[in-house]
Amino acid sequence: MFHQYIYASMVTIWIYDYACSFHEEWTFLLRSHWSKVKGLYIVTRYLPSILLTANLYRAFYSSTRRSYDELTLVLQ
Repeated sequence: MFHQYIYASMVTIWIYDYACSFHEEWTFLLRSHWSKVKGLYIVTRYLPSILLTANLYRAFYSSTRRSYDELTLVLQ
């Protein structure tokens, strides 16, 4: 359960970071020309947040599902 709280806090910090810098970041990215470095930056900036969110969902879903399965076994 502790690792789920760590994941949730990391997602919260990343969301706050994106919210604070979104306008400036996209203004800079849209004005500059496209290059490999720019593509790499976008991948490294947004892919970890997507993976972390998916992992957080999986962690919470599996613990919720396990509780539901245990409840089902008790009720039967």
